[in-house]
Amino acid sequence: MKHLCRKCSLKSISLFLLTLLLILFILPGLLVSGSAPKQEDEILYYTALGDSIPNGYSADGAMQIENYPVLLTEDLQIINQVPVQLMQFTKNGLTTAKLNASFLTQSEVQEALAASDVITLTIGANDLMNEFKKVSREILGNESAFHTADEALQALQKGISDNPLLLVDVIGAITGWDYDSFEEQWLLTVKSIHDLRKSDSQMAVTTIYNPVEKAELPGTLNAVIKSLIAKMNEIIYDHADEYHYQVVDLLDSGIAEHTQSDGLHPDQKGQELIRSLIESTLDMQIIQALELSEQAESETADLAKERIASEQKAAEQKLRQAKQKRILQICLMISAGLLLCLSAAAIIHVKKR
Repeated sequence: MKHLCRKCSLKSISLFLLTLLLILFILPGLLVSGSAPKQEDEILYYTALGDSIPNGYSADGAMQIENYPVLLTEDLQIINQVPVQLMQFTKNGLTTAKLNASFLTQSEVQEALAASDVITLTIGANDLMNEFKKVSREILGNESAFHTADEALQALQKGISDNPLLLVDVIGAITGWDYDSFEEQWLLTVKSIHDLRKSDSQMAVTTIYNPVEKAELPGTLNAVIKSLIAKMNEIIYDHADEYHYQVVDLLDSGIAEHTQSDGLHPDQKGQELIRSLIESTLDMQIIQALELSEQAESETADLAKERIASEQKAAEQKLRQAKQKRILQICLMISAGLLLCLSAAAIIHVKKR
């Protein structure tokens, strides 16, 4: 009976010692692993600004148009293998003046631009089309405003057909348009975006294509409209270097062959064409581009700052390692002392038995 009790006592003591050792050796490891910082998942941000074109306007309400910002977002995600957050601020009928007054003054839009890795801008067509509607209303003596440019175009075609002399008045009014006002608003737009965006972000700006190219307008009027569009696009090109954006040409892209029944807005193939043209302009491998940008900065003005930060990080790492080593040593010393005490107590207990 005493022999059995002695065996039971030794077994209990051994089990207790084993449990104690496991706790003492596992605890430092938990402390070390728990102190390691977690890396956040990488994410890219894309902001799309503009009018009905990036908004994916559908002339037929039953037809769904997947706009180019959505298509571009999908490709960015596939190429970079990270989530891409699309922040879209687009509206049908938007002009440069309304973009400046109603969108770029909003804190939500400003914060989006400040965080964005990619920015796209499609604006300006409505500046021209609104002038076209205004001229049509004045020349035709129409007191009510046209809801769309298509309505104005059809009314103008009929008016000129009934009275060919109206063509002279229309041409005179359109050529008299002060497109300097467009340049003023355009500069305000790109400057506002430039001041908000990150230095390593990419920005693609589309030019204006001829929204009445498929319309059966008199040759002289068509030439005047093309001349105005060319001048507006020249303004877009002229300020590209100053405000660091890439120009995506839509005028000579053949997009007029891919418009909806209204002859003005891109159909699905048209949206896909714009997406392809933008992607051929941007560096779609954003993750790699950001890494190269950071590397270039580290080799120049920020080299000293990065060296200091690296040294501080290394020093902090050494302190953490030393602290962890001391904790481990203390734990080992405590466990060894406890083992000795418990072993001695076990021996004394057995001898007394």
